[in-house]
Amino acid sequence: MRKQILIKALSFTAAIAVALSISGCTATMTYPEYEGAPKADPSLQPMPNLMADALKFAHQRTAPEQELVFNLPPTTPVQVWRGVAKRLGIGRPMTAGDTLVWSVRQVRLSGGRAEVDVVYPTNGIYQIATVHFVGSTAQPFYPSMLQLWLVPVPAPTCNTPLAVLDSVTGQATPAQQ
Repeated sequence: MRKQILIKALSFTAAIAVALSISGCTATMTYPEYEGAPKADPSLQPMPNLMADALKFAHQRTAPEQELVFNLPPTTPVQVWRGVAKRLGIGRPMTAGDTLVWSVRQVRLSGGRAEVDVVYPTNGIYQIATVHFVGSTAQPFYPSMLQLWLVPVPAPTCNTPLAVLDSVTGQATPAQQ
């Protein structure tokens, strides 16, 4: 009888330890980082998926009737732009002169939670929305809430690398010819 109780207690303790280790395996990361924040590589998962899913979620809830023109933070690698575009499946990267743009401002990941700040157009001005995500290393992140901040911000600046635009439009830059 004592042996059965001991085995159950050990099994229960092991199950809790596994659950805690799975949910706590995702490091705290920020992209783009700010001084003192833990740095993240935007090309490593789940960063590209978080960016794409946040853009789609914010767009669907703020102005689904408009074309999704998207922008990512400065210095985002070309392969991340391509991965985000592929995951979105709709819309296109921002070009100079676009006036209605959904732009990822920052991604924060901590354990089983993530937040992505998206700048979006509304009534002629730009504002910030935070898309909140829940997930873990064992399950994909999914958007759980959109938090709108009624604070005007400057319009996004086009950060799209030329290589991404060329792959979308089918043109080649002089270096590729």
